[in-house]
Amino acid sequence: MNDAAPTVVTGRSDNAVADTHQKALEVNLDATSFGSFAEIGAGQEVARWFLRVGAASGTVAKTISAYDKEVSDDLYGSGTRYVSRPRLETMLDCEWKSLVQQVGDARGKNTRLFAFANTIAARNFAGTNDCHGWVGVRFQDQPRAEASDVLLHVNLLDNSNLLQQEAMGVLGVNLLHALLNERAATGDLPARMFANLTNDRLEIDRIVARGSAFESCDMGELHTALARDGRAEAVTLDGDGAAATANEFLYKKSVVIVPFTTDPLDNLSPEAIKACLETLRYEVAGNPEVKDVIDVRLMVVDTDASLPATGEGAAMITRHRQLYRITAFVRRYTQAPLRFAMPLPALMRIFDDVKYQQLEGRLLEGIARLFGSNVRLLACPCPRDELLHLLTTESGHGWEVDGNRQWITAEQLRPAPPLRHLYEYLLASGFLVAMPPN
Repeated sequence: MNDAAPTVVTGRSDNAVADTHQKALEVNLDATSFGSFAEIGAGQEVARWFLRVGAASGTVAKTISAYDKEVSDDLYGSGTRYVSRPRLETMLDCEWKSLVQQVGDARGKNTRLFAFANTIAARNFAGTNDCHGWVGVRFQDQPRAEASDVLLHVNLLDNSNLLQQEAMGVLGVNLLHALLNERAATGDLPARMFANLTNDRLEIDRIVARGSAFESCDMGELHTALARDGRAEAVTLDGDGAAATANEFLYKKSVVIVPFTTDPLDNLSPEAIKACLETLRYEVAGNPEVKDVIDVRLMVVDTDASLPATGEGAAMITRHRQLYRITAFVRRYTQAPLRFAMPLPALMRIFDDVKYQQLEGRLLEGIARLFGSNVRLLACPCPRDELLHLLTTESGHGWEVDGNRQWITAEQLRPAPPLRHLYEYLLASGFLVAMPPN
């Protein structure tokens, strides 16, 4: 074990360092907590904090770091990916069983046992890997109580291995202190875990909290808060409404993103969504690089307002209203064809220059980012009467409709010049696809 102090790199204030130091020391000085640490990847930064601050013998039963694959397989078994939830759960099972067998009788009456584990893929030398990992704690909230678990999926955003190690160390100290010393309510966990960290250093896009310590936990609200508060760029939910890690859920999938709002004019019917899905399925048929084609409802939560009900289907929760940010997020995990599907009223708002004031290139830059590699927008038709009414409002200022058909498609909708030139270019080049009436 390296005897150096836990690494703190430039850019971190003395107060932040002292706070993490103090938290680790408070855990060590608490005679009612005792446990083990098992860490794979990103050093042993969590254990190092507790070993370095003093009084570790009262808290640390064991630390282990099984970096070699054969050694790791011997300890925890083979057959699972090394950086995965199954691997983390196997580590927790093994370390918890060992801890209880070794010290349960001697310490269990007055001690809350815990097992901390993580398996991390930090930045490699070439900087080409997906930097993420799983972090977990199995713990007792009272002596002799049934164990409860907290599992986290973390994306590491720092641009160096050293900074990522540091962030994991601070996160681990925060998590243990929140569970053991602060007895933090589940809803407070994200804020407690990010103490002395910023949202641009790491993301937590999935939390699993189970056991007697979390009987009243609302996992839906917890994941909504992660997205709303910027702890995650977005949170993905599978078809059953359960949180899923984006790196697995989106991997090699071709996706139709369907923005969802409380305004009925902005939402597509199930039939329209099905038509968009079929269009994409036809396009990618026979492509061996595409594992599946799915539709995902996009929901924005940038306030404390409740989410609208989406019904069945997968969903993505984000605080961002700019679709170009969603393009960037999805492209982190899949390069398969990506489609946005929306009715004409929502399409018109895409071309509102006000939405892009934070970009140096304003509307042009936003459109360029939106239509990244193999990205298209499927514009679904709208009833003529509804669209004509919209054109009388501020949202429809400068737009006009050609023809007198009952259903208006994107080809019959026109903005005023000079925006019309960009709009017609997107149509002619296939970036904007005018879906036909059903």
